Formats: sequence, C-alpha cells, structure tokens
Amino acid sequence: MAPRPPKSGAPPVHGEPVQGEPASLADAEALRTLLESVTTPLFALDADQRLFYANRALADLLGTTPEVLPGKTLAGLVELMGGALPHPAAYTERVAALLAQDDPQTEVVEYHTDRRLFFKEISQPVHRADGTRLGRVFIYLDITREKEIDQAKTEFISIASHELRTPMTSIKGSLDLLLGGFAGELAGETRELLVIAQSGCERLIRLINDILDLSKIEAGRMQLRLQPMSLFDSVQRSVRTIKAYADGFQVKLAIDCPQPFPDVLGDRDRMDQVVTNLLGNAVKFSPAGETVTVSLRQVESALECRVIDKGPGIPPDQRERIFGKFQQMEGQSGKKGGTGLGLAIARALVQEHGGRISVESEVGRGSQFIFRVPLPPETR
Repeated sequence: MAPRPPKSGAPPVHGEPVQGEPASLADAEALRTLLESVTTPLFALDADQRLFYANRALADLLGTTPEVLPGKTLAGLVELMGGALPHPAAYTERVAALLAQDDPQTEVVEYHTDRRLFFKEISQPVHRADGTRLGRVFIYLDITREKEIDQAKTEFISIASHELRTPMTSIKGSLDLLLGGFAGELAGETRELLVIAQSGCERLIRLINDILDLSKIEAGRMQLRLQPMSLFDSVQRSVRTIKAYADGFQVKLAIDCPQPFPDVLGDRDRMDQVVTNLLGNAVKFSPAGETVTVSLRQVESALECRVIDKGPGIPPDQRERIFGKFQQMEGQSGKKGGTGLGLAIARALVQEHGGRISVESEVGRGSQFIFRVPLPPETR
C-alpha cells in the first residue's frame, strides 16, 4: 500500500483560517501570499464540490477575478471555462469522483483559449490537523511546450511511417503471391524463409498503422463516425477477433454481461479497436489455462467495460506510465512483445469518445483495465 500523503491544513480563501484550525492570522496571510505568487493555476474543492480556495493564476486563466471564485460549485467552475474544455461533462464527472479518493492522481487536461494548451493535473486530498478530510487540491502544470515538442516528433514519425507503408504493402503483396504459388512450387527451406519474411512484414505494417492512428488522434485529425452502437456487440466481435491469438497462449475468453444495456454513441470500428487492444494485452500477460473476462455494467450515466486478467499485476509506480507511447511493463520475462502502443491508442480513443480509462491492479493477482463511455442523455 502506498504511504498516505502527509496531512495538511487547507489554504484559506482570503487569508482567514478555516474554522477549527489553530493557524494564526499572520500565518494564514503568509500562506495566502505565497500561493497567490505562484504562477501555476490551482484550486481546492470541499466534499460538497465547492471551491474553498482558488489562486490568482487560475482566475487569470479563466479571465475573471479571484474574488468571484470561492464558493462556486464544480459545475459553476466548469461553466466559467466555457468551451475551453473539449469534454466538460467527462471532466466534471472525473473531478467529482476524485473527491472520494485517498491517493494522489495525475491526468493530462487539454484546454483551448486562443491556442491549444495542455496541463498536467496533479491532485491529492487535503486534511485538517486532526486528520479529518477537508477536500482535495488540484494543481495544473503547463506542459504545452513539452506537448509541442512531442507533437513535432510525432509528426516526423508519422511522415516517415507514411513513406514506409506503401513499399511495405507492396513487399507483403509480393510475399503473399510467392507463398500462394504464383511463381511455382517452393522448396521447403525457401517457403520457411518467406514465411519468416511475411511475418516480419506484417508486424512492421501493424506498427506503422498504430503510429499513424496515434498521430491522427494527437493532431486532432481523427474523424470518428459517431452513431448509436451496442458495446456488447463490440465486445463479442473483439472476442472473436482475438480468439486465435488467445488460443496460441492457451488462454480462455469469457464475457460477463448480465442484462441488455442501452446503446452508446460511438465509432464502431474504433470501439472494437479499444476492446481488442485491451484483450490482446490481457491475453499476453495471462498464464496458460487462465481466463480473461470482459465485464459490462452500467455505472451512473456511463457504460463501463472491464477487461479482467489473472496476470502478474502492475506495480503502482507503473500504472500511469504504461499508457504512454512505446511503453512496456518493466521486469517481465517471457511472453511480452508488442509495439508498446496498444494502451496509448486505447486511452486516446476512449478520450475521443468523451470517456476515461484506468487500471486497477494488485501485484501477483492480476489487473483490471476499465473504461467508461458516457450514455446519451435520453438513455440515462
């Protein structure tokens, strides 16, 4: 279990100590001055989803004054942001859920002003001196420059991938023809070498396609064909797609869906890609003879899909990192492989649908990859 964050008092709204706190007015004023001088936007919410502190940097970002922020609800804060958040409902739901959590969390938040900004959101609970919870503080570090550099690298890789895909497709087509007998019967050793070349070619094409998909999403060029669709049907298709792969690892697949659920608004092909990526990852790390289960449930105003495995589990310090590009879980021997892009693509596609994805895991007992897609208002 991760160590509990140190308890701390909450910053006062206007230099006045919170009721019951022993801090002196002078100490409170010094703390307020310190926080006001910070150029990083931050705010704190209490258990009722009301702001009890917001600094000047946040007010400047929102185009308002610090005096109007304390006391506002989370919904009121999101309303002040206007159209700056790509998915305001998903942001509101996620932040509200964090108020009940005990652990620090990080998330990348996209924010549109006259330009596209990116912030790394760091949040953790705030406690009074007596240990009772006061709320949660949210800090937003501007990582726009880092994102721009990363985007430049992505664009370079995307261009290179485009240039590689055409010749690789031609090479694969030629290999398919040769193995199909187009040039006559092949000797055993020749066929074996061509099969190895074909397998390597197919793997490289998959890598190129994954890079191009991720490049489109990150550049905002991914066009989703949104329409009402059954997530259960998507799970069934994905299980059929991955079955042969699972058989190779001697891993069984199961679906847990106790009742029919409303349709979600989604892109069928991309939603299939999310489930297939998560299933492939679960199969890859599952011991032979075990079962990977896909569970569907309605949770509040969203449909939740869990991909559950009994693999080695993921240490806490790697649970966020594995959603990055070209990332693999450290310290694993045996069957791994893959491009290290599957989870990055899954997260990006879920976020494009206005949803969120996370992982729950216990080392030695397995993992659950969970994503939620919002239901249309009329079906909630």
